[in-house]
Amino acid sequence: MEQLKLIPLNEEIDQRFYSLAAEYLPGSDQSKMRERVKKFPQAFIAAVLGEQVIGVAFGWERKLDDPTDNSFVLDGITIEEPYQKNGYGKILLKAFGEAAKKYGASVVSVGSAGGYVEKFYIDCGFIPLEYKVWEDGSPVVERSFNSVEDYRSYQRKNPDGFVVMEKHI
Repeated sequence: MEQLKLIPLNEEIDQRFYSLAAEYLPGSDQSKMRERVKKFPQAFIAAVLGEQVIGVAFGWERKLDDPTDNSFVLDGITIEEPYQKNGYGKILLKAFGEAAKKYGASVVSVGSAGGYVEKFYIDCGFIPLEYKVWEDGSPVVERSFNSVEDYRSYQRKNPDGFVVMEKHI
């Protein structure tokens, strides 16, 4: 069995990195990513199996988008479908946390829009903080959570929102 390698984004894998992000993370802004990789190159990580890029994770300091937030945001993470459920996502997420630490972060944050992805983050130690919905183009807190149990029992009034989670690293 081949060993998974984690490497920073580089010219050799550039096209595959961005095509995976576009395919599995359609909300990703490639121009923003290309600009931010210049400042945070260690936080743009590819999961490579053999010679194939099978996953990506990327992010940056949240204060670039929200000056009041000191977390390091995981803007996107994915493992290509045939390779999912093999533990590669957890390995990639851990490597992202280690990269965030290199930039001085003590907290990684993420927004998640539901289902198995939220379970994945909770299983990896992330704590749900709040549920946000979009109003007039801006995210608004619909509910703050006191605990994981509070998050699990909450019935979402607006299913188009997202959960903000964080993990201390």
